[in-house]
Amino acid sequence: MTDRDTILILGAQGFIASHLRDRLNEQYRLLSVDIRPLTPVRARVGDEDLRSERLLRLDLGDPAQLEEFFEAIAGETSRLLAVVHLAAYYDFRNKPDPRYDRLHTGLHHLIQLLGQHVDSAVPLIYASSMASLAPTDPGKPLTEESARHGSWVYPASKIEAENILRQAAQERPVVELVLAAVYSDLGELVPLFNQIELVRSRSIAKFMYPGPTDRGLAYVHITETVDAFIRALKPFFGCPGLHRFLIGQEKAVSYEYIHRLAGEMFYGKKLPLLRVPASFAYLGAHLLSAFSSLTGKRRFLQPWMIQFAEEHFEFDLTHVKSELGWSPWRTLHDDLHRILELAHYHHDIWLEVNHRRPW
Repeated sequence: MTDRDTILILGAQGFIASHLRDRLNEQYRLLSVDIRPLTPVRARVGDEDLRSERLLRLDLGDPAQLEEFFEAIAGETSRLLAVVHLAAYYDFRNKPDPRYDRLHTGLHHLIQLLGQHVDSAVPLIYASSMASLAPTDPGKPLTEESARHGSWVYPASKIEAENILRQAAQERPVVELVLAAVYSDLGELVPLFNQIELVRSRSIAKFMYPGPTDRGLAYVHITETVDAFIRALKPFFGCPGLHRFLIGQEKAVSYEYIHRLAGEMFYGKKLPLLRVPASFAYLGAHLLSAFSSLTGKRRFLQPWMIQFAEEHFEFDLTHVKSELGWSPWRTLHDDLHRILELAHYHHDIWLEVNHRRPW
């Protein structure tokens, strides 16, 4: 067993966690935990550090399994530098699901067991979501103190988790990284993928949008995301309290910008994009969803999404730059052309990679 500092990663088989493990494995011993079968970090020939990751199966929603888990790692908790919580559930059905409740129950029990088995100096680093923030208007960036708004099931679950963590912050450091929409060079972001595929499609829906087309989301590349987690590992050790940071690129990328670049890539010209009344879009979404059900195909765009077409997110990064020394060095404005080239010239790879992301 290595005597290096240890990082416990929950939800280790997920998109962000897999990239994080690849970066951390060379420097730290990892306790990588997931409910799914785990794939070891990328092999490096001749590197003895390949043995520095321990893979464990665990259902975080099962209190009995959690207790057994802490018994199993009892000999390793004294070396813990941080606990990184990336276990999550989400979908775009926008319906209650018992998996949300199980994660909240598990988070409660996890915090209790950390108090019993892990030094209170060890920080708990949690991945929250931009979706849990109330949207803003263009030119009015959000901050860490901005209002939260659980306007649909997934962000509501994140807000409930954040409330649980505020209780934990009375005893140990809790670091909340509020993530913008995370993408990679291959896309790997469900809403972005589906917008690009809509532009490629023959559907007349690609020419219509039920909101101001100059509004959009804040994004963050996966490498920038991983860097934020790495920067958060050490500074808060032994500093109880809540430490909350927005992690994303400052400027929003509008729906119209993505539509325009995708049209130019696929058709060689700028495609029209018309704003339509929300009532018209709502009716159209219902009809198309019903048709998709009849044909056995699942459609991403659902009627409940129409009300969110006017939402806008952009970030004020003053706090995270000052306290964590983190700032983005990429922008989706620059990266989008490369992503679209993959979607256009290597469509089979594009589909294979992006269909792996659950929604």
